[in-house]
Order: sequence, then structure tokens, then C-alpha cells
Amino acid sequence: MQRWTSQAMALPPRTSWQRADLEFEGVEHDGASFVMHIFLNNPDADAATPRTAEQRYAGYLTVFAHGDCWGDVGHCDIPEPVSAFDRRPPHPLVPFDATLEITEPLQALSETTGPEGTGEITVTVLAFNEADETDGVLRFKELTLLTYA
Repeated sequence: MQRWTSQAMALPPRTSWQRADLEFEGVEHDGASFVMHIFLNNPDADAATPRTAEQRYAGYLTVFAHGDCWGDVGHCDIPEPVSAFDRRPPHPLVPFDATLEITEPLQALSETTGPEGTGEITVTVLAFNEADETDGVLRFKELTLLTYA
């Protein structure tokens, strides 16, 4: 298991949003496939932590990854775009964005601060795979909390 915990993020007032998403930007998928289990305001979550609302479990994302590269040297290197007008599909290993809808878990946290109150949240991600080769399996550029009115 690999654990990653975010810095504290501002929680907008509950009256200002109807839906909330966590967006993992630039997720790398050039290694082993893995599952990300996400907890809110539970930095001590581990493999034994129940995935329940009481433990502030927000959900999971599955990343079906490429696995080892079996081609010749440079085969799996992501090439630079030829031009802005290149209409070919992107290379299969280009990092992608993954979104998890967390409206209900975030509403539950918001209720503890009151409808007008603001607070902070941290996001803890536990990354697992069957091969138990999880050192460095979770790699992404940025995590963003998105709320929608």
C-alpha cells in the first residue's frame, strides 16, 4: 500500500455549491494497475480502516495501467507533438485526468461546520495493487477540489 495525504484545502461554504469533485490531474499509468481508495480528513487511514461514511471514506478510482514496456529502447517514450494540427490520437501513455464525485461525503463534513461555516479538508489516498508493488505506483501532477453551484 502507498499512502499520500494532501495539504489542507479550503472548504467552501455549503450554501455555495451543489456538487463536488476531486480531480487528479496528470495521473501516470505507465506501471502496474492499481486502485486508489480516498478518505477525507482521515490522514491515519490505512489498509485496515473500514471503508465507511464514519471513517470519511469518499470512494475509489481504478487505474488500468500499461504495465512493463516490452518494446525496444524508446518504444514507450512519449513523443513530443509534431504540430498543433496533428490529428493523430495521443500516445497511449500520456497522463490522464481522473475525477471522483464526492458530493455526499463532503456534505457530511460541511454539516459539522454549519451551512455558512468554512473549514479545511485533507485528502488521503491509499493505492493498492494485487502484485503489492505499490512503491511509487501513485503519481500525479495535481489534486483539485471542484465545486459546482
